[in-house]
Amino acid sequence: MSAPFDVLAVSGSLRAGSANTGLLHMAQRLAPPELRMTHDDSIGELPYYNADIDVPDTLPDVVRAWRERVAACDALFLAAPEYNFGPSAVLKNAIDWASRPMGAAALTGKVITIVTSGGKGGGSRVQASLTDILTLLGNTLVQEPQITVALGYQRIDADGTTTDKDVVQLVAARMANVLAALNGRSG
Repeated sequence: MSAPFDVLAVSGSLRAGSANTGLLHMAQRLAPPELRMTHDDSIGELPYYNADIDVPDTLPDVVRAWRERVAACDALFLAAPEYNFGPSAVLKNAIDWASRPMGAAALTGKVITIVTSGGKGGGSRVQASLTDILTLLGNTLVQEPQITVALGYQRIDADGTTTDKDVVQLVAARMANVLAALNGRSG
């Protein structure tokens, strides 16, 4: 693995005005040039995970394409809203599809970073939940500096603009740490 690195950027929110999607767009602008970030908004098209259709003859094309994009990337950037202390159903479903079939999953051995914007807590509980899920698959999680933006809907626009310089600094530092983790794996 060597730079440039491909980063698949996914928002776990389907809402047009999502602050989580805004964090994703901000990260795209602030990422070091060695990171090629591609926003993938297809997860809303995935059917609910069902092992009965997770076989070569019946695997939906949208699932096959999702798995191929995950397998091809070096890293994942997940902007995760917190719903009832956990990930959104659409994000969890995308992870379920990418983490199977066991032993040949697309979501194995990646560098992954998770940022959240939520209510008053900023989404800290969803980060813990996703960390438990994603470390099972031999992935490297980049978690510093912590990015949990409380009341993000008041502070971050869906296009990634903000007047909060602290959030900008945190996102820039996180993206530098993602690059460092990728460089550490390739060295």
